[in-house]
Amino acid sequence: MIFVVDVEKWLFVNRQEADEANVPTILVEKDHAGAKRFTSMRNLFQLKKWTTHRRFIPLLFCDEASYRFYEVFHVDAKPSMVLLDGGRTLLVDNVKDEAYDSAIHEIGRTSADSILQFALEYVEGHTGQSVVFAGEGDHQSVVPIDVYDNDDRLDSGRRLFEWMNQQAISKESRYD
Repeated sequence: MIFVVDVEKWLFVNRQEADEANVPTILVEKDHAGAKRFTSMRNLFQLKKWTTHRRFIPLLFCDEASYRFYEVFHVDAKPSMVLLDGGRTLLVDNVKDEAYDSAIHEIGRTSADSILQFALEYVEGHTGQSVVFAGEGDHQSVVPIDVYDNDDRLDSGRRLFEWMNQQAISKESRYD
C-alpha cells in the first residue's frame, strides 16, 4: 500500500500557524525570501519513516523549480516518487520521469481532477501497490474525511499517520 498525500493540506503549515502551534515545529520549506512552511517534529519523524519504506508519495501543486525549496524532501525524507503540479509531473528519485511525461501528454486530459486520477492510476500500475489518496477530490481510495481537521492541520497530520499505520498493520495481518 502506497499513500499519496497532499502535504500542503495535511502536513505543512505557514509560519504563523507554526508560531501558534502547541507542538514543536521544524522548517520544511525555505525559499529566497526565507522560512516558508513548517511541520511538527512528530510528523517529520513519521514522514521520514514512511519515505524510507518507499510507501509515501508527496503531492504538491508547485513546479519542479519551486519543489527544490522543500529541503525536507532533499535532506530528511527523500521520497522515491513525488507528484508535482497537481499530478502533471512525476519525479522518481527526484528526477523527472520522462515516460510519465509522455504518458500524461498522450491522455489528453485537461481538468485538474482527471489529471490527478491518471497520476494515482499510473503510480498504482507502475508500483504494483494499491494507492490511497489523502487530498481533495473524489478518487477511488481515499483517507476518511473525519481524520482531517482544518483548524489544526498539524494534528490532522498526526492523525493521518496514525490512520496510515493502522491501515498498514491491518493489511499485513490479512496476509498472515
